[in-house]
Amino acid sequence: MNKRRLVVAIIACLTVAAVLSLTACATEESALKEKYEQAGFDAQAFPFANANVDKELVDFAYHGLKNANSSQVEQVFVITFNNIEDAKNYHDSHVLDKDKPNMIRQGRAVVYGSGNAVDLY
Repeated sequence: MNKRRLVVAIIACLTVAAVLSLTACATEESALKEKYEQAGFDAQAFPFANANVDKELVDFAYHGLKNANSSQVEQVFVITFNNIEDAKNYHDSHVLDKDKPNMIRQGRAVVYGSGNAVDLY
């Protein structure tokens, strides 16, 4: 009887851990979108081809655009890779690209775009 309770408890713990990890990811993405929306950015389709990134390596991608109809357009691109090594490789390969200004890497995330937008991350 005790073995059965132990197995049930382990399964319950694993289920709770899985749900919490999925919820944490969704919350992080939602918080990021909300932060940029509050700053006046509109979410756009992420340009994987122009960003030179393989979708298979990416956990989450965000492209925000602000002041689209003015001369002071601001953009931000956030790419969260599946692992840190892919993020490092992408950053190291593209940090000097002129079309990817102000690039930074924080853990699995690589962010680039206008200075204020990157600072907001």
